[in-house]
Amino acid sequence: MKREIVRFDIDRDFKAFEDLSVISFGENTNVNKEMYDWLFNKNPYNKSGNMIYLLKEGNKVIACDGLLPNELYVKGKVLLTAHSIKSMTHPDYKKQGIFRRMTENSCERGKEDGVDLVIGLANDQSYAAYQRFGWPTLFEKEVYVKPILINNILRRRIKIGFLAELGNSIYSLFMKNKLKSQMDKEIRFEILNKVPLEVQDCWDKYKSKYNVLLVRDYKYLNYRYNERPDVNYVTVLARLNGELIGFAILHNSVANGSKMTSAVEFFTDPHEERYIKALANGIANYCYENKLEYVVIGTGLYGKYRDVLLKNGFMVTRKPPKNNMMIAHILSTRVTLEELTGHEKWHITQGDGETELDL
Repeated sequence: MKREIVRFDIDRDFKAFEDLSVISFGENTNVNKEMYDWLFNKNPYNKSGNMIYLLKEGNKVIACDGLLPNELYVKGKVLLTAHSIKSMTHPDYKKQGIFRRMTENSCERGKEDGVDLVIGLANDQSYAAYQRFGWPTLFEKEVYVKPILINNILRRRIKIGFLAELGNSIYSLFMKNKLKSQMDKEIRFEILNKVPLEVQDCWDKYKSKYNVLLVRDYKYLNYRYNERPDVNYVTVLARLNGELIGFAILHNSVANGSKMTSAVEFFTDPHEERYIKALANGIANYCYENKLEYVVIGTGLYGKYRDVLLKNGFMVTRKPPKNNMMIAHILSTRVTLEELTGHEKWHITQGDGETELDL
């Protein structure tokens, strides 16, 4: 039967796309149609339509691969980049060269729409394939976690409920008082349910201090967090003398039975330890006030982020994230591999890549 690669049409193809997603990634994968319409079709960086492609055999969808475009800041240059996402092949059609065919199609279509660079956070299943394709590895991502409440941890270890609660109460009281003493008295915080336009000023003020990161201006943050239909995010603003000096965007959820938050964005002056510490403490204080058990933050090794986090109660997670190998494929002459290679050059957050979208 004839096979054909077609652009994803949400009205025509969503049920088959949903079925393949569940087969490929399990029952917990996100199958919210409204979310995919926003993610694929309403992306403001699209040029000629969405960049998601399906391989069909007759009416059956047997594979998918695509690109999610946005912008990348590299030493003052703004590039059109795209994350490689939704790479999946029906298990009955494995080892037929379909993964390579779909990847090459995505890159060709991306080049036609002016994409300079394709990046992706590969997992242990796809990473070997990208290596065979010759895609270089830029770095291995780290994630940092800070425990806020430890009742569930103690309950799993002690097995006696009231002792776990007692231990958690003592720990929480001690840590909350310690945090209170460490809070910067001159920096004030605002908690909002929307990303405000003012973040543009913060981006413009500090962007030149960075080396490589996704452009985090208001255009991107508004699309990514205000307009997403299926998740409500929390914005934390940090101010010094009334001036915005940093922001974080939080996604509250439940993981393994524990209430937690993920700092999907974490942005300030990358060289100002005072601001980074204050922002991290502001997030921790928000967690205490909302009875969240832990917070996770991802960052690159550029600037002072990692050092400050590790000095202030964060730890590298025992297990690496599922999608942790940053890979790339350059499509234009506007950027070189040398400019991109190395974790020490990047600022990267939990909001980057597929994981936070539950794809």
